[in-house]
Amino acid sequence: MDESSGSGRHHRRFRWKWVLVVFVILLVIAAAGVAWLAWMVAPQRHPGLDYTELDTTAKIQTMIQQKRLEITLSPQEFNQLARKELLDHQEDYPSGLHIQGADFTWKGNMVQADLTGDYLGIPFGALLDFDARLQDNQLVLTHQHTTVRHGQWAGALLEPVDISLTKYFPAIVEVKQMEFGENEIKVRFRLDLLKLPRLLMR
Repeated sequence: MDESSGSGRHHRRFRWKWVLVVFVILLVIAAAGVAWLAWMVAPQRHPGLDYTELDTTAKIQTMIQQKRLEITLSPQEFNQLARKELLDHQEDYPSGLHIQGADFTWKGNMVQADLTGDYLGIPFGALLDFDARLQDNQLVLTHQHTTVRHGQWAGALLEPVDISLTKYFPAIVEVKQMEFGENEIKVRFRLDLLKLPRLLMR
């Protein structure tokens, strides 16, 4: 009786030892996976996230002086505008994602976002390429490609990003055309006079 009881306890201890060994192995694998991921996406640059409001009054005055429904955005102004939109859409981020820095540039119709932040506590840096196109009064950025420190992925990982181009300007204008130049972006408007009576009645 004692021998069978002792043998049972021995087998239980043996099983628990194996469970413990397997658990430790899984922890080591998980830690190695996290370390590998952190190495893959470790940030290389540290852009800021502060921004300056676009001076729409000056833009409108320039349009009046030149008698042209057209504005230009410098690289710095576009970067500030994109940063503001990024902050305004924080509630749309996946849970656990925190953006800490961003710089936006363009080449042709391709907009590149240099982002830093952390996801579930893991710091990351990534270059995201977006195809830019005008849709109604919005600039729609469609994700195309992602590059991290030690890897890259093709294809969309994010939902399209919509940037309003008219919320900073009078409601009677609509965007007609957007042109990405080498050193500036030209935004051309047209008047929507049908909106004028409603605005005057407010």
